[in-house]
Amino acid sequence: MLLLLFAVLAGCGVAGPPVPPTAKIPVAPTGLAANQVGERVVLRWTVGRLYTDGTRMEGWPRLEIYRAFLAETPDEEKFAAEAKVVYVLPERVVESFRRNDIVVFPDVLGAAALGQQAGRTAVYAVKAVNAKRQDAGFSNFATVRLYPVAAPLERLETRVTERALELRWAAPQRTTGDTPLEAIAGYQVYRSEAGPEGPFALRGTAPTTVYEDTDFQFGKKYWYRIRTLAQFGADTVESDNSVGVEVDARDLFPPPAPAHVIIIAGAGRADLTWDASPAADLAGYHVYRSREPGRGYERLTKELLRAQSFADTGLAAGTTFYYVVTAVDAEGNESPYSEEVAAEVLPQEQPQP
Repeated sequence: MLLLLFAVLAGCGVAGPPVPPTAKIPVAPTGLAANQVGERVVLRWTVGRLYTDGTRMEGWPRLEIYRAFLAETPDEEKFAAEAKVVYVLPERVVESFRRNDIVVFPDVLGAAALGQQAGRTAVYAVKAVNAKRQDAGFSNFATVRLYPVAAPLERLETRVTERALELRWAAPQRTTGDTPLEAIAGYQVYRSEAGPEGPFALRGTAPTTVYEDTDFQFGKKYWYRIRTLAQFGADTVESDNSVGVEVDARDLFPPPAPAHVIIIAGAGRADLTWDASPAADLAGYHVYRSREPGRGYERLTKELLRAQSFADTGLAAGTTFYYVVTAVDAEGNESPYSEEVAAEVLPQEQPQP
């Protein structure tokens, strides 16, 4: 009987001591990187939506950003002793700083802090924390050496030419902290085709205070910003954005005048031919006539000519006429006059008796 009772109890099982639930701790952020732009350090990192046990979280973890100003990159123990939490991103605001799977956050230092910390290293790390303030440790460290930055450019001059959109500006002389700017390594030129708010993409680096953007289309608008690269030994640091400038790339440039105009006088008529215009956006040609050399031209063509020839008929015999030809592009820009040609109209042939 005892054996039977023991077997029954063994089959049903006996509850053991309660097991505490597994803590839901967010995985540590990864890929932290930092670079100085103007008076701020831009931080980028990947934040996972996983717990350390491999399960997926519904929202985002709370993020704590740590910073220390040090002479060199520390080990984790020294960083933990020196660093302070400088920003806390609650779960509900993480989304506003996210770009796809990357969090982008600016640490705005200001001119005074940059002056005090010039030449030192700012060291950053990030933690993902749950509601019970539990975490899986620091992300990787990201370091950036800090320097004063050039004051933003306050004026850009622009000019549209046939081959380029030209930008000009004056070199900055001082930093945002009003100290002399030691050296300039060049300028970064950014362009937007979507409007003054961007997005802006890097177009190129200008070694001087002139930049020519040859990759453009007439009839479009472009917006530009420029950042100065200040040089500190082997390091360079970008300034904040200059004032923005809009360039309306309107085609105000006429095609070249037609070349090699030839005229042949006939009986009561004059026939003209000329070389095709090399303009890529050519729309056609106009022909002008005068009875005086060099002036008083009247246009003969009501519509643009597509061909490189024109016949002027019904002319009085024995009269000399003077002609010029122009080329017109798709925007309605008309070239200067071609070289003038002249011909004396021949009399009509008389029928043989």
